[in-house]
Amino acid sequence: MLSKRSPITCIRSIHSVKTSNITSIPDFTKYSPIRPINEELTPYISETLEGYPHKSKYVNRQHFYHNKTVLIDDYLKKSPHPMSLAQLAQYYDDSTTLTKHKIINSGRFVKEELAIRMAHKIYQLQQLPFNVVNNFHFVQVYESYYNIFERFRKFPRIKTIEDNSRFVEFTRRILQDFNSLNLPHLVMGALECNILELLPRDEIDALLSSLLRARISRRLIVEEHLSISANYLSGKKENTLVLGDIFQECQALDYFMEASRTCEKFVKAMYFDDIPIPELIIEGQKDLTFYFLPTHLQYILGEILRNIYEATIKDYIRKGLAKPEPIVITIVKNDSSFIFRFSDKAGGILHHEEDIWSFGKSKERAAESLNNFHKLPGLQTVSLYDHLYNGEEHDMNTRTLMANRPYMHTSLEAMGHSNLKKGPYKFEMPLIEMLERAPRYKLGIGLAMCKIYAEYWNGDLSLTTIPGHGTDTVLTLGNLMAHSDELQLDKV
Repeated sequence: MLSKRSPITCIRSIHSVKTSNITSIPDFTKYSPIRPINEELTPYISETLEGYPHKSKYVNRQHFYHNKTVLIDDYLKKSPHPMSLAQLAQYYDDSTTLTKHKIINSGRFVKEELAIRMAHKIYQLQQLPFNVVNNFHFVQVYESYYNIFERFRKFPRIKTIEDNSRFVEFTRRILQDFNSLNLPHLVMGALECNILELLPRDEIDALLSSLLRARISRRLIVEEHLSISANYLSGKKENTLVLGDIFQECQALDYFMEASRTCEKFVKAMYFDDIPIPELIIEGQKDLTFYFLPTHLQYILGEILRNIYEATIKDYIRKGLAKPEPIVITIVKNDSSFIFRFSDKAGGILHHEEDIWSFGKSKERAAESLNNFHKLPGLQTVSLYDHLYNGEEHDMNTRTLMANRPYMHTSLEAMGHSNLKKGPYKFEMPLIEMLERAPRYKLGIGLAMCKIYAEYWNGDLSLTTIPGHGTDTVLTLGNLMAHSDELQLDKV
């Protein structure tokens, strides 16, 4: 309550204004015959139209000043460190030996580097038009990014191996909490912006490419630190692989056969168990073995073959053939790259080429993709504010799990655990979850995603189609051993 000597009281007395308590809502009905706006419209005003999400921990009335003094005046003045894959595995001391000093220095580097990289991505989002960054899904990403930035920035300095163990637990929680939903939210945000025509197609694609490539780099930095920390605590004295544990020696034939089995299940789920399955013919250097990131390889090959199997079966049914046409994969390698050609006779591709590689689909196709995203099992499309602190409160006894599952929530776990839906968000491995979706959830962004991942690894994805006949899809992946000294992790 205001005192009798308050300035407001004095002003009222001077002007002889009589009014009700200052906090009460004025009665507008005497000025207008319609109902008061606060009663009629307020319940229907979306929270996204407000200046600050009311449950947000970071975007509030103090956010502008914090953002200026901490993010802009401090962290944005620091540049991320471009890194090669060899540096990633050795952390600058040109040695594969695992020592306490290396582990502590690695933890310190990751803590500071992640804060700097997140700061640059937050600022990139801030430069977007307001109606884009204020999109529901991009709001989730922005809040998540600021959450990651603040948590890494505020984590205490790592001085001992025990400090690093706490840092490992801390990073695992970030990998498994609501931040794991950023990948699907980025894609859904792009689809909505396309439907509403908030950004041109090329700008949507450039934005998604930048954010996804930066995401790959950040996860590699974190996962490699988790890997060498797990190795050190298990008693290993050195990283025996040239590129560390995150990059594995992959047998191409094994991955193609696994992708083929997944596609067969997909086709049978789409139609019926006894439907004829296309013959898969693999030619060329079938004994090819190369270093790569297992999850990325599994996703890229799986998405490409999924599209080819689906098109081949549809062509078989449409033409009333005796059996589906075969699918031929040719494997070729040279000193700098590995080339995989997928040849089918499924009648060619009908969509415009720019739609195939773009997240900016036609409004109709974008709406269909978005609707299917919302239906994906395990993917939460509700606001993250309802669960903002679950990841911090849900410890899961990480020390014990670290011994039993040293690659928990990292790229390697997907290769050894079939049931990935263990955490509160049930979307802990977004690439694999999207790959294993049911046939009815057609997302329409598989090839666009694969192209980004292929290009990240110094490769490419292209196709040549002959309408009425078939398509050749060519995947090129860079030889990581030939590119190990290039600054691969500069995609901030």
